Amino acid sequence: MKFIYRIVFCSVMFVVSPTHANAVLLIESTTQDLAAIASAVGGQYVKSSSLTMGTRDPHFAVAKPSMIRRVHKADLLLLVGADLEIGWLPLLLKSARNPQVQPGNPGYLDLSEAVTLTGVSTVGITRDMGDVHEKGNPHYWLDPRNGIKIANAIAKQLSKLAPEQAEVFQSNAVAFADVLNAKFIEWKQALRHLKNKPVITYHSSLDYLAAAFEFNIVAQVEPKPGIAPSAASLSRLIDKIEKNKISLLIMEPYYERRSSAYLQQQTGIMPVIIPQSVGAQPGIENYADLFDAIIKELKIGSQ
Repeated sequence: MKFIYRIVFCSVMFVVSPTHANAVLLIESTTQDLAAIASAVGGQYVKSSSLTMGTRDPHFAVAKPSMIRRVHKADLLLLVGADLEIGWLPLLLKSARNPQVQPGNPGYLDLSEAVTLTGVSTVGITRDMGDVHEKGNPHYWLDPRNGIKIANAIAKQLSKLAPEQAEVFQSNAVAFADVLNAKFIEWKQALRHLKNKPVITYHSSLDYLAAAFEFNIVAQVEPKPGIAPSAASLSRLIDKIEKNKISLLIMEPYYERRSSAYLQQQTGIMPVIIPQSVGAQPGIENYADLFDAIIKELKIGSQ
């Protein structure tokens, strides 16, 4: 069954051939998740690449000369948005000197505008609040239902850039959604035992995942987003874990492990490391693979 899903995601609509070599659109994305979805939607009419690796935190990329050259040649730039890439993308865009992919032009697509963001601030953000995104929580790709919205937005933009292939892009987006909708039922069934259960996460990045699979995040290891835990904050967290009988701590692989190991030692809580992106682990080659891997880790770690 997984083999069939992989065919739909990676090879859908390959029966039609472009009439010109230049019919292939060059797409650069800020994450491998967006690149994978763009590849599924665009099929053979696009060449889709990611500017960052799925093994890394995309907040902290560096605008390298190789990335600048790629963006200079791109027909379409896809970004997560909500200021996720604020530390490096503006400089990259300025250096690339490609008017096509500048904000407001047809080759620039901010996918945060295709979804409903949580955590949008209605008050001013100050540094003592930690690493808070004023425009909202940017980790929305971790809800597979948002993956469908992303695919539809990409199909719409590709149709503007290559209207002669609009029907193909729309058909591919529908096929993408059909696979995700079928898989979502399986994934929810696999995690049905976590419904309404309290869990802890390391960072405030898994809210969309929790919403999709209906578990409750009651605290983070970080006392504030982006702020390292202290002895005092860990002591308070231990009290909360014991009082609420919390048995699961979910975190991404690039966060430090000392704090989770200490909490496990003190309370018995089980840390579960989940992949956060396509490409985060070997075998995670497309968007459905990502959730297959996440659900597998959560199922094993919570039993």
